[in-house]
Amino acid sequence: MRSKNLLNTRKGRFLTFGILYISEGIPYGFTSTAMVAFMRTQGLSLEQIGTFVAALFLPWAFKWVWAPLIDLVKLNRFGGRKAWIVFCTTMMTVTLLITAAVDFVDDFQMLLIMVVLNNFFCATQDVAIDSLAVSTLKEEERGRGNGFMFGGQYFGIALGGGGAVFVFGFWGFDVALMYISCLLVLNLLFVIIFVKDPDATTTVVERQSNMLGKFLRKLRSFLHVLYVSFFRSGRGPKIGLLFSITPIGAMALGYATLGTIQVDFGLVETQIAEISVYNTICGGVGCLIGGWLGDRYGIKNMLGLFYALTTIPTLVLAMQISSLGLEAVSIQLLYGVIMAHGLIYGMAFAVHAAIFMGMTNPAVAATQFTAFMAMSNLAISLANYWQGIVAERIDYAMVFYVDSLLVLIPLAIIPFLRNRQEGD
Repeated sequence: MRSKNLLNTRKGRFLTFGILYISEGIPYGFTSTAMVAFMRTQGLSLEQIGTFVAALFLPWAFKWVWAPLIDLVKLNRFGGRKAWIVFCTTMMTVTLLITAAVDFVDDFQMLLIMVVLNNFFCATQDVAIDSLAVSTLKEEERGRGNGFMFGGQYFGIALGGGGAVFVFGFWGFDVALMYISCLLVLNLLFVIIFVKDPDATTTVVERQSNMLGKFLRKLRSFLHVLYVSFFRSGRGPKIGLLFSITPIGAMALGYATLGTIQVDFGLVETQIAEISVYNTICGGVGCLIGGWLGDRYGIKNMLGLFYALTTIPTLVLAMQISSLGLEAVSIQLLYGVIMAHGLIYGMAFAVHAAIFMGMTNPAVAATQFTAFMAMSNLAISLANYWQGIVAERIDYAMVFYVDSLLVLIPLAIIPFLRNRQEGD
């Protein structure tokens, strides 16, 4: 009996990409949430933690370098993009176990090397998943499809971040590692059983003498299509490249600064785990709401609204810290601000990715969509770097004020965003 391919139905596509993105969120949540909290409790500086999170995002910023491999090396005999996903998920699990075993106090440089390697496989898995999504999601499904994708990612972050902190608190770090590994293995089994790349076909093996010539012809054709997709498909993709390197709204309450401010506020491990779970649930719900609103009222319209709304909780916390000091901020306000930002940021993130799907040519989806998202991750990496420096040398309030001010840049570009036109 042949196993069912969930990508053949709309609900199946939403479910599949949601679960695939859970597997992306688990290692990210563990490294960016759980490990950041552990590192701060062990006395690492804000600058070191900012550097760690910046290193985490580096493979995501430069994944466009090797993304063409997914378009060029189809692996159809082994399942197409499914084979890439299975291999990368396996390597994500292996490298995550090694990364978590590094003594980050005594061997910080090795930690940075391992986190880059782990995220190399995470980013490559993401390229294959996104290529599959661009090829299979219908135009009218992009908002909700991205909502399920990034909602799944937030759920994975909750499992890998706050969930891992809970497990660590009760049973220790070794059990937390086993817990994370089991989650990734479950996602791997789902892909193996229920997902098939619809573009993968069994091909006759070419004679060895023809392989080089065929590859060179294929590479030439690929480069031509890629050029047309970026520069001869209307102004949409060109403006999209500029837009992709701008902040995704106010971001300081979404990354390393969020982890360090909780420790400096005085929250204990169980409280950090609790707010991490609440925040990621809010983010996941926000993704679903944002995707639905984007399909209903226009992705571009909702994108500008959500970007602007991310500044409200950010500025509220900045003003409270400026007037009272961090220690005097009420815990209820801190929780409320973090969760409100998580909800709005999730809404923004879902439609942000959907914008780029409309600019992407499915024929080179792995490369073109990856280029857009890689530049977005570069913006996140740079934001974490400067935020760590400003927080260490000035204070958190200044980080939040500058973070909110920078949102004016993407807001000025949004009215000019367009979908791609058919190239010549």
